[in-house]
Amino acid sequence: MNLIEILSEHANFRAEQIALKDCRSGKDRSITFRHLEERVKLASKRLVVAGVKKNSRVLIAVSLSIETYVILLALFRIGAVAVIADASLGFCTLEKSVTMVKPDAVVFDNRTRFLCMLSAAVKNIRLKIFSDRIVSQVGRKTDTVPKCTIEDVGSEHPALITFTSGSTGAPKAIVRTHGFLQQQQKVIAKSLPPQPHDIELTTLPVFVLSALSQGITAVLPDCNMQKPASIKAARIAAQIDRCRINRIIAAPAFLQTLSDFLIDKKITMPALRRIYTGGGPVFPALLKQMQTVFPNAELTAIYGSTEAEPIAHIDFRSINKKDLARTFSGGGLLAGKPIAEIELRIGDAELPPYKIGEILVSGKHVVKTYLNGIGNAETKIEIGSGKQKKVWHRTGDAGYLDSEGRLWLMGRCSSKISDERGEIYPFQVEAAGSEVISIKRVTCLQSNGRRILLVERKHQSFFHEIASAGPKARKAFLDTISAAFGWLQFDEIRVVRAIPVDMRHNSKIQYSQVLYRLNHKFPWTWGQVIHHPA
Repeated sequence: MNLIEILSEHANFRAEQIALKDCRSGKDRSITFRHLEERVKLASKRLVVAGVKKNSRVLIAVSLSIETYVILLALFRIGAVAVIADASLGFCTLEKSVTMVKPDAVVFDNRTRFLCMLSAAVKNIRLKIFSDRIVSQVGRKTDTVPKCTIEDVGSEHPALITFTSGSTGAPKAIVRTHGFLQQQQKVIAKSLPPQPHDIELTTLPVFVLSALSQGITAVLPDCNMQKPASIKAARIAAQIDRCRINRIIAAPAFLQTLSDFLIDKKITMPALRRIYTGGGPVFPALLKQMQTVFPNAELTAIYGSTEAEPIAHIDFRSINKKDLARTFSGGGLLAGKPIAEIELRIGDAELPPYKIGEILVSGKHVVKTYLNGIGNAETKIEIGSGKQKKVWHRTGDAGYLDSEGRLWLMGRCSSKISDERGEIYPFQVEAAGSEVISIKRVTCLQSNGRRILLVERKHQSFFHEIASAGPKARKAFLDTISAAFGWLQFDEIRVVRAIPVDMRHNSKIQYSQVLYRLNHKFPWTWGQVIHHPA
């Protein structure tokens, strides 16, 4: 078996259907399933000529485009292992990731050539291949397609190596086999079912593979997907309209920026039918806003992790007023019922409903081990004995199940605050504050035994700061905060210019950075104390 066999089937039965679209230099480009397979065949032949073999680990260091997926699929076809290191995580993390895997080859392009020259880890890679020698750009004439067979590999043969974000520790290398990827695509297809003529815009690479395996058209957004919160929303809105997109799978930060733009311009997009969002916290305020600008769309929030995707999901229409009230009073964020293909438990001892503990998952689409076992000790646990023994993945997230079997998220286990007032998770505060009109982002940390509420306002202009500095404005703001977070029993409020978030999804708060700034007394403009009870 080989994962690429699915593409060959689509090339036969959906030959002239568009498989992939992108936008380069202001021009839309597309490729059919037939032409995609032809280019994959040609690229696989050229990779072999260049020195890539079965089992070779090949770092793909090219800017995201249709050509990127041609190279990726060509590597699958010859039984090589594709390595993808996310440059958005920073140069040091990239170096560690590449050093950990020790690729045999690297494929680069003009845009990434300079980065490859700077990286000592990439310089040490023996075989360096310029992408233009492997795949011709879409729209250019190609050579005659060679006759070449698909490499026969087993279900346990490695296909893809990616990395965790490392936001809560060192990045870990995840090896996905051909069998694992096929199983994951089946689960995604069942959980996020497509329609035959869907045209899908997605910011998440694993879902591009899913779209291709399901035989629907995938569109790559006209933006830098390494910074989903900083996209040029006008371009994306125009692309959605131009490409007749009716389905979106994207990170919350991407959809927040897009919907903010549409609200500001008083634009609605009734053609969107289904929108799925995950990869970061999906708060009710965002779903409400999307409901306004995408009036005909079914909105679904997905919970998962790099090691297990998806875990649970929930349709916005099924969230009732009681659920919202629970969130706004510190009860956490509703993630929905776990999908049928996954086993989920709370804590090693499987805690009863409403008891908070670490979320553990197991299933065929849950990664059971990391490369060389590095990271297993912290995140994998065996429960049971004999034939009942099973490997569970520790997500590192705290949560609980309610009486209906629905999962509620409380945030990272490592961020828990414990004091004489009880236990609290910063994420409870973040979820509760998601609908406070004047707040962009909020969290709570403990410093020197004090619970400090940190608030990032929506408007950060100089004139707004002056306007909000008066006693009346300050009192109104404090009254709003007190009403929203009275249950928290906080000691102090600080208004900050920006609460740092992760680089991959631009939505997960980096608690260690916040605490560092608090403890090292950064300038008052970052942490201005506006309420400090005696």
